[in-house]
Amino acid sequence: MSVRKAVIPIAGFATRFLPACKSVPKCMLTILDKPIIQYIVDEAVASGIDEIVMVIGRKKEVVQDYFKEDEELKKFLIERNKEKFLPLVTNISHGAKIHFIEQDGGAKGLGHAIYQAKDIIGNEPFAILYGDVVFHGEKPCLKEIIEKHEECGGSVIGVEKVDWKDVPRYGNVSGVQISDGFYKAEKLQEKPQISETKSNLAISDRHVLMPEIFEYLAKTKPGQGGEIQVTDAYNAMVDTKEGVYAYDYKSKRFDSGDKLGFVMAAVDETLNRPELREPFIKFLKGLDI
Repeated sequence: MSVRKAVIPIAGFATRFLPACKSVPKCMLTILDKPIIQYIVDEAVASGIDEIVMVIGRKKEVVQDYFKEDEELKKFLIERNKEKFLPLVTNISHGAKIHFIEQDGGAKGLGHAIYQAKDIIGNEPFAILYGDVVFHGEKPCLKEIIEKHEECGGSVIGVEKVDWKDVPRYGNVSGVQISDGFYKAEKLQEKPQISETKSNLAISDRHVLMPEIFEYLAKTKPGQGGEIQVTDAYNAMVDTKEGVYAYDYKSKRFDSGDKLGFVMAAVDETLNRPELREPFIKFLKGLDI
């Protein structure tokens, strides 16, 4: 079955971006001229997704308003002979159907957020795209993960090799390598100490999951920080018939929920814009660093 639905969790307080995110959801911070959430929706649609569930929290109206058609703005652009801007504000979901679900009881972890989408997802495989990470690459990162899911028929978790000293910062996957960058998972852990794992594969931000994940999430008790960790549910699925796999994707990852990652994403996007690239490089060369 093709993957056509996706869940984007965007609840949370975004403490690393206070005070900006006191009044603006983190996913609405802009990288150049587009909010983070637009890059993520663009990636999802380019990967074949046509139905998206956004699990939202506080300041949800800002996100909902962004995806509404703005007739007043369109009228203004037409009256001022600025029709060239219309494609930028029209059908920004690219035809994908978007649902908004408020995370019941506030932010209780990624596992809890995903479970909120159960009724809409139904009994089919679906994608997860974290709401504060953007990717740049020749092929959309989610498309890479979907292709691996189609190859193996099970859940596929995007992973990335990290320096061993950074292993305790991330969820972790250990397993058996099947092919270049592709692994059959044997154990998943939430931020283990270096001595507790034999792998430096960090769980990343694009996944394709089998619908059975909801059964395991329903049984998962709160873990670190009193949150329902999706890693615990993944670990319970390792020995199922379909299994859990991990893929070290080719795309370049930017954690735009982190200040440095946010700046790096903006720099990379600037260098990929033909009209900005050369002036920006000239500016950088002129800096006294």
